[in-house]
Amino acid sequence: MMRSLTVGQIHGIDVKVHPTFGLVLLWVVYEWGGKTGGLGAVAFGLVLMTLVFACVVLHELGHAVMAQHFNIRVHDITLVPIGGVARIEQNPTVPASEILIAVAGPAVNVAIAVALAPVVILVGLVGGFDVLGTYLVEPTLAAPAGLLIYLLAMNIMLVLFNLLPAFPLDGGRVLRATLLRYTDRERATSIAVVIAQVMALLLAAVGVWLKDFGLPVIAVFILVGAWAESRAVRVEMAMHRLRVGQFALWDHGGVSPAQPLTRALTGGPRDQVVTQSGKVIGMLWRHTLLHALNGGGDRRVGDIMDTEIPIVDVNDSLFVVQQRMNELNRWAIAVTEDGLYRGIFTAERFAHIYRQLTNPPETRIATAGFVGSVHAVLRAWIR
Repeated sequence: MMRSLTVGQIHGIDVKVHPTFGLVLLWVVYEWGGKTGGLGAVAFGLVLMTLVFACVVLHELGHAVMAQHFNIRVHDITLVPIGGVARIEQNPTVPASEILIAVAGPAVNVAIAVALAPVVILVGLVGGFDVLGTYLVEPTLAAPAGLLIYLLAMNIMLVLFNLLPAFPLDGGRVLRATLLRYTDRERATSIAVVIAQVMALLLAAVGVWLKDFGLPVIAVFILVGAWAESRAVRVEMAMHRLRVGQFALWDHGGVSPAQPLTRALTGGPRDQVVTQSGKVIGMLWRHTLLHALNGGGDRRVGDIMDTEIPIVDVNDSLFVVQQRMNELNRWAIAVTEDGLYRGIFTAERFAHIYRQLTNPPETRIATAGFVGSVHAVLRAWIR
């Protein structure tokens, strides 16, 4: 799997470029260079594409900054040949927040277009308005005026295209958030996904009719994005229904603070909950345990345990538990019931459950023991 390359950071958010972005460079050489375009035309094309994708980055940054405003973590912004993607930690739970995050991107392009419009109008007044049409029809013409006109047109197109009511476009998210006033999130997503699929098929048909192969590519992007959004929401809803107590590991009631570190290593190095009289008093992290053992000495669990630890109740949903683990950057969390220790829930445990939720039922293989039980429970809950 190809990894994206980090090229910078804006507002604390990494900006990355996917290796397939190189296709854009090849297209620029082909489109602007041609047989007689020369290096000057190619250089102009590269400048133009750089500015266009700078606008795309600003578009995604609009989404990201608005998400941060609502205390939603933003992982990064990645540029791909067909645009950009801002990865955020989770979908907003409040419809108004989702709408604001969705429209923040197009709003940036509107601002850029408004700033460019007076300059383009001035170009039209000086050189004749026929010049504007000429450069729109032939964007490969290398001239400063053409650069400005094409940038204005591209920002307007970015606004109009992204506001189409189809996932994963911004308009699809606005549609889903609006539907939440009348139905639940899962149903609203299903309706928005169906609309996206219909629009994608129409785009593909128009592209074939016009012999414009760019439209079918966009249609595939919409279809894949709609499917991914639908699956993500189904998994999220299932996580809301599942309780962490169903999947916590008992781990023999935890370890005592009086135990020697060598005894705590029994069963291999792992994160363990420290308990006393059935109550959670700390956490023994495996990296801390290994570091302490390397230092030698006759030390006990209580000497190195972490006393400021996260605790959740058996009735908390997997979604809430996962969010808390992400916020605190912890790989494990203690699970209690009525104040007493009942088990430990780990990131590895969550990864296993997530795989069960995302794999289609027909591809799962029922096995004996715990895996078979989890398989049955998850299938019942996700329906």
